[in-house]
Amino acid sequence: MKVVVKLTGKLFDLGNVDILKSYCGIFRERFLRGYRFVIVCGGGSTARHYISMARKLGVNESWSDLLGINISRINALLLNALLGDITYNYIPRNVDEVLTAWSSGKVVTLGGLQPGQSTNAVAMIIAELVGADLVVNATDVDGVYDKDPKKYSDAKLLPRVTINELKNLIISRSEAGTYELFDQLALSIAERSRIKIYFMNGFKPENIEKVLDGINVGTEVIYT
Repeated sequence: MKVVVKLTGKLFDLGNVDILKSYCGIFRERFLRGYRFVIVCGGGSTARHYISMARKLGVNESWSDLLGINISRINALLLNALLGDITYNYIPRNVDEVLTAWSSGKVVTLGGLQPGQSTNAVAMIIAELVGADLVVNATDVDGVYDKDPKKYSDAKLLPRVTINELKNLIISRSEAGTYELFDQLALSIAERSRIKIYFMNGFKPENIEKVLDGINVGTEVIYT
């Protein structure tokens, strides 16, 4: 099975060491069973820190995006260090380098690729390019809700959503560091490729094992 995993950058905060170790154990075990992985890392709080500082200094959005991209690549490098010999030993910086890394047969880790493009969009672009069977979006909530669960206590988790419902639920923004659960570019690629997508709580590593075994523990995107 070919799987693209998008890890929220919030997993790379200092308090999540054990979670990252668990993920690496799962990736290694599944890789040795024949699974192929591309893991796309978000920038998290460190990226937002630099982006916020850049804005206060009057730096434009493209430069702010570049700061976030480079932090996401550092997160990917940390994951490489943890995974060791099963990973490609270079963090790809563009699509051609991703495909070269993929051809090695090893686990590929990366962050962002270019300004104006979220790591959610990167995950979908790469999934389409490598012919992934599945995209797992490991986020900081349990899945897709009918409204923002961080703002509304009565928000309801949706076990399944159509791509059109997802479009209506997601409000996208284009500033650096402000991408939400998904964005318009990621949505458009999902719509045309029809790749199976699961959103799940990334702070529960056991969730990814269930998703890889076909068990929905968050939200499944369906195409009609």
